[in-house]
Amino acid sequence: MTKEVLLPVSALPQPADATNIKARAFAEEKLSHMTLEEKVLLLTGQDLWRTNPIKRLGVSRIKTSDGPVGVRGGIFTDGVKTASLPTGVSLAATWDHKIVQRVCEVLVAEAKSKEVDVLLGPTVCIPRTPLGGRNFEAYSEDPFLTGKLAGTFINSIQSAGIGACIKHFAANDQETRRFFIDEKIPDRALREIHLQPFQIAIRDSNPWTLMTAYNKVNGVFCSAHDFLLREVLREEWGWDGLAMSDWFGTNSIVPSLKAGLDLEMPGPVRRRGKHLLEAHSKGLVETSVIDASVIRLLKLLYKTGKSQIPDWQEGQEQATDLPEHRSILRNAGADGIVLLKNSASLLPLQNLGGKKIAVIGPNAARSVASGGGSSNLEPHYRTTPYQSLKAEILKLYPDATVETQQGILTHRYLPLVNPAVMKDPVTGGNGFVLSLWRNMTHSGEPFMVEHRPSSNLVCYDGLPPELTTGERYSYRGRSIITPKTTGVHQFSLSSCGPGKLFLDGKLLVEIERRWWSPKSALFMSYGSPEERVDVHMEAGKSYELLLESISREPKPYDLTFMDMLEREEVQDGGRIGFLENPGNFDQHFQDAVDLAKSSDIAIVVVGKDHEWETETSDMPSMSLPGRSDELIAAISKVNDKVVVVNQTGSPITMPWESQVHTIVQAWYQGQEQGNCLSDVLLGAINPSGKLPITFPQRIEDSPPFDNYPGDNDIVHYGEGIYAGYRFYDHRKIQPLFPFGHGLSYTTFEYSNIRLSSNVLACDGSGPDQIEVQVDVTNTGDREGKEIVQFYVSQVSTPKLSRPVRELKGWDKVSVAPGKTVTARATLDRVSVSYWDDSIHKWVIDGGAEFKVSAAKHSRDEGLAIQFLSGNSVEWVH
Repeated sequence: MTKEVLLPVSALPQPADATNIKARAFAEEKLSHMTLEEKVLLLTGQDLWRTNPIKRLGVSRIKTSDGPVGVRGGIFTDGVKTASLPTGVSLAATWDHKIVQRVCEVLVAEAKSKEVDVLLGPTVCIPRTPLGGRNFEAYSEDPFLTGKLAGTFINSIQSAGIGACIKHFAANDQETRRFFIDEKIPDRALREIHLQPFQIAIRDSNPWTLMTAYNKVNGVFCSAHDFLLREVLREEWGWDGLAMSDWFGTNSIVPSLKAGLDLEMPGPVRRRGKHLLEAHSKGLVETSVIDASVIRLLKLLYKTGKSQIPDWQEGQEQATDLPEHRSILRNAGADGIVLLKNSASLLPLQNLGGKKIAVIGPNAARSVASGGGSSNLEPHYRTTPYQSLKAEILKLYPDATVETQQGILTHRYLPLVNPAVMKDPVTGGNGFVLSLWRNMTHSGEPFMVEHRPSSNLVCYDGLPPELTTGERYSYRGRSIITPKTTGVHQFSLSSCGPGKLFLDGKLLVEIERRWWSPKSALFMSYGSPEERVDVHMEAGKSYELLLESISREPKPYDLTFMDMLEREEVQDGGRIGFLENPGNFDQHFQDAVDLAKSSDIAIVVVGKDHEWETETSDMPSMSLPGRSDELIAAISKVNDKVVVVNQTGSPITMPWESQVHTIVQAWYQGQEQGNCLSDVLLGAINPSGKLPITFPQRIEDSPPFDNYPGDNDIVHYGEGIYAGYRFYDHRKIQPLFPFGHGLSYTTFEYSNIRLSSNVLACDGSGPDQIEVQVDVTNTGDREGKEIVQFYVSQVSTPKLSRPVRELKGWDKVSVAPGKTVTARATLDRVSVSYWDDSIHKWVIDGGAEFKVSAAKHSRDEGLAIQFLSGNSVEWVH
């Protein structure tokens, strides 16, 4: 017998119902006084980050900001400094709801200091390939872990009156051709893998807003996907928040609105506005459809507190760097660091008195706070592994010696001009003076003069609206460059429109046409490929560096042409790179090896950065950039006490893995990255992080290898439901490091697994939840935290094929030496169900045998115990 069960449309905690009722009343009252033109205006952005106000009715605007690894505020480039958090994958590696809550305290404070109403995060798409440029921003390859942590993130943000925006709906998991790609995803894979983190988070937290993805899913752009937005999101899941487009990601007028896309971002208006009014006049869209979206926006306005603030003028954004925030981020970062290998027990580093410690590598003495793109921002401060390790080591062991060598260069583009060698010719401070004219000839007085702290001269933020939607302009960026050394230096230029780079009046680089190139050094790929030139310069001599350019030629906005090449409004400007005296690369390499040879311990800090792992560009390979692998191998031959620290947000290949005893996965930890690493390496904190993603041995072993990045803008999700660790289990492929793996400075043993019931009956005939418990004993000599993972497997033959095991619970417990504590998790209908694409419902096989395993990682058999399901059950939500 099969029983159909309908789940509640939302698990939203109540008293929130009272808020919803008041929000609805406010929205309906305001709507009743609005003209059609005002309603349509509300459904578009005013500028890059804000919605439109209706001053006549005292309706304020909503301010959004990126998120989710910091609150940038209202300026994309060179804005107010802010707290830089551990990235999403690092937070997921903590497997810790409390840490997510504490980190959100920082985000809430930062949002309030910058008057931000909606934070654009969390990112919950599943990292499909190790090459994904935005993997660092997401949480995990597992939808359960992702959805649960995202729910905690959203609840924590929204409980303080700041809206969260879960994104990108759905399956925005590759940057290659992301504006064009059509993802062919089987129904089961869509439901069980790519929609499930959204479903779990929405069920647990009810986010106020959601952002659609750029890509197509099964032939339809996500911004107008009637099945995803209306049938699944609103009808099946019962969600009634505000859906907004990704920036410049609205691909239609009427279809998107009818599907349930409420807000087109950013502004000024592009697709909607007069075009939506015209569609309404022709009967193509009903007033009720427009009203429904306006109601949702006004309800959001009420929830964020803006209904009480009719003043649409904002105060000045503040940079508030608090000691308590530093502490939270330092602890959060350290708890996300994963000890992958410690076979010689080299860590934690102890008894360093009189020892010489080498901190070597391309990331050793620089801050690699985050990946690139919309997550990138300017931290309150930066720390580096070398600085932090040296400070802490000398504090503990004053007679120790700590030295560093870079060894190799791994930059994808020439670095931005070092602030120490450039001077604004007007203010005398570090940076450039940027002048802009409302003509294409740089003639007359500039209409705007700005002082920029970096050589990334983006012209978008703060421009008058007419200059962001078509009117052309020209600009110059000037700085005085005084190199520290004599020799051949390198300059580079990547420019959006035609541009010329001069040094003391001599033309160095000329870019003659407008560009859109995936090889551009500029964000959103709106620029030329980087062009480099060698220049001989003298130490201490000052040179005038000048970028002279004009904005790109806009094209008529074609409502039927979706190609992102035509969206000329995204960005303009240029990026100037400068590398002083690159010198003898082989000598730098040898200097690093020699330092390692003469040292007692060598800490090699490698990885990638915001140029390699970034929005708009996937990575070319899983390998570390440059000669990183060669450097590690060479150092391991001259020193047998090597600690390899990897800073990436995605898996890498490790051809040197068997040659070293100690490997640490450090991710991107934001402003506290150096201090986090120091705490773990020196033993101030016992590492407890575990991998939220699988590290394959090679790219050929990864699930989508045969189906990425696609052909002719179509990619088939051939791995189906076997994503992440499910694939490696299914194909019996041994990963380099499995999902859930992570070591500690102590050891743990599991025992006495047990269940509250041996039957999970979801049809009302018995318990619809059962609790699994296991005892965890600390068998080492120091306190530590253990993440016990509970995997569920269907033992009896299911009607449809299923993964070998799936994560359905976890518990992070702290255990003192010699003590035993109990880890527990609750299993319910979601833990044992699968999507049956023949009937389009979730299904539990009746009388099926299951087992739940308490394991240390996905390949660990652990301790297992069996239970039965009750009668067959089917449901939609």
